[in-house]
Amino acid sequence: MTKLWKGALVTGAAGIALVGGAGLATASPAAAAERNVLQCSAWVADDLAIGDCYNPGTQLHAFSVRAICGWAPDAYSNWIYVKPGTSASVGVRCGPLSTGVGGVAIEYGG
Repeated sequence: MTKLWKGALVTGAAGIALVGGAGLATASPAAAAERNVLQCSAWVADDLAIGDCYNPGTQLHAFSVRAICGWAPDAYSNWIYVKPGTSASVGVRCGPLSTGVGGVAIEYGG
């Protein structure tokens, strides 16, 4: 099983917090991006390319699964939207003229 991680675009200024009343500290942009990612797994089961993503962040994210097909064009799933705190799975098969699923890719956006 392959673990794929993708950071989402974080908009707005970095958060500012008071630290013990001593002064101001800014939150790391990398730390903020870590909280807004999809955590995905992708695998092949027989002739089905499957992707499963969990959204631990606070924003809505989307993903699609691409089945890398043999001698036929690659196949794509619909865009799947994952609400914060939930997970979603989707699978896609190659066309009838393909030699089968040779790999799986998760695509982000939507």
